[in-house]
Amino acid sequence: MNPRLLFAAYMAGGNATILKNLEDQISGRPDVSSAWLGVEMDAESKRLDRRPRRSLLPGTIRNSLLTGWEIGKLERQGGRFDAAWFFQQTICMFLWRFRSRVPYVVAMDGTPPWYARNGLWYTVHRFDPRSLSARLKQELTRRVYAKAFHLLPLSWSCRQSLIDDYGIEPDRITVVPPGIDLATYVAPDRQGRSEAGRRLQLLFIGADFTRKGGDLLVKLAQEPAFEDVQFNFVTHAYKGPAAKNIRVFEGITTNSPQMVALLREADVTEVVQEGETGYLVPRDDLAALADRIRRLRADRGLRLRMGAAGRRRVEAHFNAQTIARTVVDLLKRAAASRSQQPR
Repeated sequence: MNPRLLFAAYMAGGNATILKNLEDQISGRPDVSSAWLGVEMDAESKRLDRRPRRSLLPGTIRNSLLTGWEIGKLERQGGRFDAAWFFQQTICMFLWRFRSRVPYVVAMDGTPPWYARNGLWYTVHRFDPRSLSARLKQELTRRVYAKAFHLLPLSWSCRQSLIDDYGIEPDRITVVPPGIDLATYVAPDRQGRSEAGRRLQLLFIGADFTRKGGDLLVKLAQEPAFEDVQFNFVTHAYKGPAAKNIRVFEGITTNSPQMVALLREADVTEVVQEGETGYLVPRDDLAALADRIRRLRADRGLRLRMGAAGRRRVEAHFNAQTIARTVVDLLKRAAASRSQQPR
């Protein structure tokens, strides 16, 4: 009998896209049965700005209870699951009974100490690792990680946090970055495209506009030196004036034809390897951001080389089909480990 797999994610930021991309690749597979659960954000988490939350624990309790309630409904409809994939430990932290009978893997973009070190908005205000709340959260999180069949951080820096901050063995960790469907996002022919009279197209995509630096791009767009650059913002939270060189796109969903078209036309995007596929700039450093955009605007050959390098990197490391196979293989192994345990 095919293993029955549960996929559940906390629907914050890009998590929904990660879950949807996995569902597109896995839901039609004949070798597994899958169920998909999106846990909606609580009201406080929907404040998409740079202010930190007052506490993570109440939200974690709420998320775990809601997840448990929804899992219960799914189980009553179709029986128990053989293995589970959770995105973020907060949605399964208090599901002790479920986690004791169903092997699970946890995917995450960061850990609480990793968030704190990087100053991200969802960390506790004035994070003190010695405080009672921080130590409690650390221990509860450690238990979730320790009992997981496998851990799937999105990045190598998050992997290192799992090792350093939680003592997880490296062979229980596999870095699995977000993926894209290469058949949908086909690389355009930029070499043969005419540049006569064409503006440099800069594309920003992000729901939490200010935290991701959208406000800096708005400032640059208003400077005379960048009047010839077209600034395109895909967001529901645009904060800025109307201008001839600013376009705001609302209601565009991931993997939609409109999103694909914008990415095909873009000359500058934000996911980069420094100096190879693009540039990284310090947070809130307007001068550095302006300098990198000037370099790319002035050198079409540089843009083409970096763009080609970026495509090669995506094909090698971010292929949605390859990532889905990795996830399913791990869940199959988890399900098999359950069937081998003595009852």
